[in-house]
Amino acid sequence: MEKPSPEDVRAVGMSTVAAAHVVYVETVRAKFGEKGLQALAEANRLHGLELGKQGLKDGGLRKGDLKSIHEFFAAAHPFFGFELELVDVTDAKIDVKVTACPWIDTFRAKGANKDICHWVTKIDEGIAQAVDPALSMTVPKCMMRGDDHCIYRWAK
Repeated sequence: MEKPSPEDVRAVGMSTVAAAHVVYVETVRAKFGEKGLQALAEANRLHGLELGKQGLKDGGLRKGDLKSIHEFFAAAHPFFGFELELVDVTDAKIDVKVTACPWIDTFRAKGANKDICHWVTKIDEGIAQAVDPALSMTVPKCMMRGDDHCIYRWAK
């Protein structure tokens, strides 16, 4: 048997992570409704904030520097496989275009609701809040909702 390539390992790992996201989001939705989803969103945001604080300590993120948010996520490409482009950055907003998502096929195959990215990306919101606590995140374009790419927007 041939050894798997690093890309094979990443693909399987990311599919597993995506499936886990579907399980916990859709279970919370079914058992606890909107109130449960809001609690889950806050737990994800707080987890992201911890990751972001570590990113500040490690130097991958810089306090007050919104461009460092894109750099932080772009640097994770070899590990996660999201393909990103910086679209716009100002002192109050940053838009990042996601052109490839390693989770999308698994999300769809596992029957995730079209809003799953809203709940999962609360982790990303928390990461960015380590850079600037006034930031909140939206996903105005989303492949799960039928768009050909996603836009991750952090804004004050």
